[in-house]
Amino acid sequence: METKLNSKAIDLTGLAIGIIVLGVVVSIGSVILLGVRDARLTDLDTYTTANVSFTSPSLTLSNTWVKSIVSVVNKTNAAVIPSANYSLSVNEGTGVGTFTNTSTNPWNWNVTYDSYNTTRADWALPDQATTGLLEYGNWFDIIVILGVAGVVLALIFMAFGKGSGTSGGEGGVAY
Repeated sequence: METKLNSKAIDLTGLAIGIIVLGVVVSIGSVILLGVRDARLTDLDTYTTANVSFTSPSLTLSNTWVKSIVSVVNKTNAAVIPSANYSLSVNEGTGVGTFTNTSTNPWNWNVTYDSYNTTRADWALPDQATTGLLEYGNWFDIIVILGVAGVVLALIFMAFGKGSGTSGGEGGVAY
């Protein structure tokens, strides 16, 4: 009896290269879209949110992409609070603003602030597209894991899945 070696192997090089190219293209696309979005931010119109009640050491502002604090007024005596007594930090990725009291003054204040109007299409479109591409990153890990699992299963089936050519016996392994 002669043993025949099956020299056909599954070549997954194309799949691996495709996954890498797809990941690189999506990453570059996200960076470009973020740059387009951020370049347009300061061109947007602004709107004012007035008299937001501030009664704790810090406050997450309800409107995103906060431009600046217009005024802070003490609710008790209507005195204007100097800017040295508070700070504003804005997350660069999400635009969420946090107003923080940096003094020992009581926190019974009204805060008025300006935000960018991010509903304009030339800003909203790159923002939504970037959000969608970033969601793809969650699936990218799964695609890579499935690709690796496919390679492992293919190697196992190639090594142990074939017998010596007969349908009922002599299950020798051919390498």
